[in-house]
Amino acid sequence: MSDTKIGRNARLWKRDLSGYPGAGVTLPNLRGLTMDDVPALGALFFGAFLGTIDDVGQTEAQYEEKAKAILGGRYGEWIATASWAIEDARTLRAACLVCDYTPYGCPAIAIVATSPSRKRSGDAGALVNAVLSSHGSLRYGECCAMVTIGNEASEQLFKGRGFLPQNV
Repeated sequence: MSDTKIGRNARLWKRDLSGYPGAGVTLPNLRGLTMDDVPALGALFFGAFLGTIDDVGQTEAQYEEKAKAILGGRYGEWIATASWAIEDARTLRAACLVCDYTPYGCPAIAIVATSPSRKRSGDAGALVNAVLSSHGSLRYGECCAMVTIGNEASEQLFKGRGFLPQNV
C-alpha cells in the first residue's frame, strides 16, 4: 500500500458505492488472480512503474514481494473476488489488486498497473470498473485508492469513475 515516500506524497480518493449498479464484468481476457500470479505481477509492476512518478527504485524482485504481501494479507485481507487482471497470450498486460485496508475504513485499490505497451489503452479504466462492479455486488459502501500527488493519469482515472480526493 504505502511506502514511506508514497505515504507522504499521496492523497486518498474515495467513492461511494451505494448507487453503483454492480452488474458484473464481461471483458475479454479479464480474469481473477491467484498466488500463482505473484511472479508475473512483480514483472508487471516493475515495468509499469519504472521511470514514473511512482517509481520508488524497487527491483522486480521487490515488486514481486509487494504483490506477495498484498495477496498474503499484509495490508488487510486481500479481496480476491474484486481483484482482476487482463491477460493476453498468458501474459499479464494489466492488473488491479484490492484489499480491505482497515486504516482507510473501506476496501482499497492497492495497485493498478498497466504494462508500458498498454498505457492509455483503457485497460486501467476497465479494471477499476470491474473492481467497482465487484464491490457493488459484495455490498461494500465505499471504495478508495491512495494516489501519488502529481500522478495525473491516476488522478484522471479515479476522478473519471466518481472518486473524490479527500482532505486527510
